[in-house]
Amino acid sequence: MMNNMTKTPQRIVVVGDAFVLPETMEQALRESAICCGEILKCFWGSPDKQEFTVRQLRVERGGPEAVPYADGLDEAIAAADVLVTHFCPVPRSLIDKAPRLKLILTCRGGVEHIDLAAASARNIPVINVIRNAEPVADFALGLMLSLTRDIALSCAYLKERGEWSKSFYNSPFLMTLNSHLVGLAGLGNVGIALARRLKALGVPMIAFDAYTSLERLEKSGLGDIELVDSLETLFERSDIVSLHLRLTPETEHTIGANYFSRMKKTAYFINTARGGLVDQPALTAALRRGDLAGAALDVFDAEPLAPDDPLLRMDNVLVTPHIAGTTVDAIPQSPFMLLREADRFLKQGVCNRVVNAADITLEAE
Repeated sequence: MMNNMTKTPQRIVVVGDAFVLPETMEQALRESAICCGEILKCFWGSPDKQEFTVRQLRVERGGPEAVPYADGLDEAIAAADVLVTHFCPVPRSLIDKAPRLKLILTCRGGVEHIDLAAASARNIPVINVIRNAEPVADFALGLMLSLTRDIALSCAYLKERGEWSKSFYNSPFLMTLNSHLVGLAGLGNVGIALARRLKALGVPMIAFDAYTSLERLEKSGLGDIELVDSLETLFERSDIVSLHLRLTPETEHTIGANYFSRMKKTAYFINTARGGLVDQPALTAALRRGDLAGAALDVFDAEPLAPDDPLLRMDNVLVTPHIAGTTVDAIPQSPFMLLREADRFLKQGVCNRVVNAADITLEAE
C-alpha cells in the first residue's frame, strides 16, 4: 500500500547515468519522505555524454525496448519496492521481474523510456518531473535575440575572420524583438514559460496547441495570446516560429516543406524541442531557397551533427549542441525536484505529475 511507504523501510533501486548520478538520486531519497531501507545503485550506459546522447535518441524514437537497460538491473529489481531512473529504459519485461514494485519515479518530463501500459496494468504510479522548462525557455529566448540581432554571427565574424562588420544578411529587415510576432508551436511547460518571458518584454504572440484552451492560458496569466486554428496559419503569420511540440510517431518529421514554404521570407525558425520533429533536409533546402530568413537550432535529427552538414556553413543558421536544458540547477539536481513531487503525493495524495493517473487507482496517505 502507498501509505506504508513513509513508515516502512522500502527497498529502492536507483539507475543513474552520465547526466544524473546514482549518488545524487540516493541523496535525494535520503532527504525525502520515503522511508528508505536498502538502496541499490545501477548505472546505465557509460560516463561518456556523447554515447548517452546516441542512446537517448534511440529511446525517444523507439521506446523502452529500443536500448538495453542497465547491467545488473535484472537482479536488483527482483525485490524492489521503488524504482528511480533518469533515462534508463523500463520495459514491460523489467516490470514483470519486479513483483513487489509499487512506485516508479523518473527524473525527467518525457516518459518514452517507460512502458506506461505495463505499469498501469500493475497499478504502479509513474511520477515524473518538469525539470528544464525554465532553462529551455531562457535558451529559446536567447536564440531569438542572438539570431534576430546577429549576436553570434557578428562574434564569429570578428573572432574567426577579424571582420568589424556592421552589415549582415538580415540588415534590410533588422528589428527589435518586440516588433516581431512570435508564433509558439506548442504550449506545454516550455511554451508557457517562454510565453511569460516574451509577455514581460512586450512581444506580441500567437500560438497553436491542439490540447490547450483559453481557460488554461488565462490561469497562467496569458489570456491575451491569440490561439490560431492550425500550424499552417501559425507559420504563415509569424515573424519568429518557436517549436515546442512533443515528438511522437505522429509528429516525427512533420515540420517540413509544407510549413517552411508558408513562412515570410523575413521570418525565423527556432527549435529547442526535438530534432526528430523536423524534416532537416527540407529545412536546409528552404533556407537555401530563401523561403525563410534564418534558423536557430539546438536539436537535430541525428546527434552529434555531422561535421560536413550544410547547416554549419550557413551564415543565417545558428547551431548549438543540444544544451538548452543543461544547467547545474536543472538536470543534475532533478532528483531533488522529483522527490518533492513524490513527497506531495505520499503526504497529501495530491500530485499532478502522476503521468498514468487516469489508468490506475491512486492510493496515498
